[in-house]
Amino acid sequence: MSAKFALIAAAALALIAAPAAARPGSEHDPIVIHMKRGTDTITLTGELRQNVDCCTYLLKARAGQTLQYTVTGAAVRATMTYPDGHGDGPFAGTIPLPADGTYLFSISPDTMADGAFGHFKLTLTIPPLPPKAPAD
Repeated sequence: MSAKFALIAAAALALIAAPAAARPGSEHDPIVIHMKRGTDTITLTGELRQNVDCCTYLLKARAGQTLQYTVTGAAVRATMTYPDGHGDGPFAGTIPLPADGTYLFSISPDTMADGAFGHFKLTLTIPPLPPKAPAD
């Protein structure tokens, strides 16, 4: 085997073995959600397509808060990964947030429904916790 062939073969193997770059919005590269100071709601838009890993959002919350969401457009399936790493779903509408920390909220096409692919508008709301009552 020539040195030139060996070099080309090694380069090809390196390309095959190299991990693919994570697509923004994928589980490995979630879209970080920052709500403007003084607000508790954000509206996001996107598109769900076949064979495309989208859309995972990273958000921080406190124990006792809830995530409320609405989606218009594409039919979606919503899931959540909690700060302790366990996942749950699908969900509809309101999700209790049991711990302080970072959550991954994901939507994917609901392939059991008509209109699973296409544009969507997602509104997320995390109302603030009520103030604590003063101690007696």
